[in-house]
Amino acid sequence: MTSEANKRFSLLFRTLEVIVLFFAFALVNINSFIRFRQFPEVDNYSDSEWTYIFVAIITFTLIVFSLWRSQLLALYFAAWKSNKLLILLLAYALVSILWTVYFPATLYKLFWLFFSTIAGSYIAIRYKLRGPMDVLTCVGGVFSLLSILIVAYLPLVGVMQNRPFVGSWTGLFWHRNHTGNIFAFFNMIFLLRYLLDEKAKGKQKLFFALSYFLSAIIVFGSRSATGMIVFLFLNFVVALTVIWLKFHRRIKPWHYYASASLLLGGFLVFITNTGFFFGLLGRSANMTGRVPVWEDLFQNFYLQKPIFGYGYGALWMQKSFRILMQIRHNWGNQVYFADNGFFDILLNTGLVGLLLFLSIYLPLGVRSIRQAVVSKSWLHFFAFLTFLYIFIGNLTYSFLLEVDQFVWMLLVIMVFATTSPKSNSIPQP
Repeated sequence: MTSEANKRFSLLFRTLEVIVLFFAFALVNINSFIRFRQFPEVDNYSDSEWTYIFVAIITFTLIVFSLWRSQLLALYFAAWKSNKLLILLLAYALVSILWTVYFPATLYKLFWLFFSTIAGSYIAIRYKLRGPMDVLTCVGGVFSLLSILIVAYLPLVGVMQNRPFVGSWTGLFWHRNHTGNIFAFFNMIFLLRYLLDEKAKGKQKLFFALSYFLSAIIVFGSRSATGMIVFLFLNFVVALTVIWLKFHRRIKPWHYYASASLLLGGFLVFITNTGFFFGLLGRSANMTGRVPVWEDLFQNFYLQKPIFGYGYGALWMQKSFRILMQIRHNWGNQVYFADNGFFDILLNTGLVGLLLFLSIYLPLGVRSIRQAVVSKSWLHFFAFLTFLYIFIGNLTYSFLLEVDQFVWMLLVIMVFATTSPKSNSIPQP
């Protein structure tokens, strides 16, 4: 009886963990899904959007319970001690409520910042690096399948109908740029696992291969130049990773210098011929109007509050500001954000906030590439590739702390997975 009871309770606890993961990923993406509002009425406290906060509180409670049951609470708090700069960034974002230009928006966005940070740190401590990889593989597979089904059977929902985006796939998400960007990331995961996952069996390899092609179809179906650039960049870096892991013993120093020179030369050719390269993707040299918006935001808005910014999450939550930018630049739709994740951090939290963010983000890149080179493990290369994705994906899209919290949660997962001490956490959920 005891054995049977333990099995039943074990099944119950694992079911609860699956529920936690489901709601964690659903909630951090909630404002980017189709038919959900990107900008809720945060000053209306009876608005249904606040229902999601109630669900998030329940999810947080289950996270604490899972850590307690797994005897990982002490390890969890120890890991936070290794990430004091992250605590400082969170504290600074919280303090910005004192000078924010839109108090309800900052309050609302702060809740999701803290929730996604707790969820990301929990996933990293509970499952280490292999577990999050498995979770993201499953999430990517589900998102890909749902997006294809929506495009096929609900085209009025999954395919954009407004000009100039008519025919662009959105699938599960609200905009083609979001779809192209996020599926380029999942595509990288599937490719990495197909090529390098030594534990994968035949059926798993088939799943990775099919998911790779499915996600690639979605990226190109979105017709998003942002998504295509991220897709090509990540595929190129994965190819370099595979080559290095296979031939690193034969590579001599001059190979590294030659490769670095070629990459630098290619980058210089790109930035000096942006009109030509963006023309290949059907875009203009000013990145479809982004450059004039950036110049306007920097000169006429950022310089007004350069040190502390306008308050965390406050600027673009103001409908009046979005419409103002639309009128100033004669756009057909509201300007939803700066289309650069790092610039939006600068606008909302000022130079102090951006420097705090970089003090967390840049060391992640150094740690992950160092761990990858030393261990020769593709799992550590996954952390480094995620670091690169966050950079390239946010150059022409605000995927950090603006549209939703998914990419921020990815960053937190990688920060904790590369800094937390060894533990007895299980390898996968």
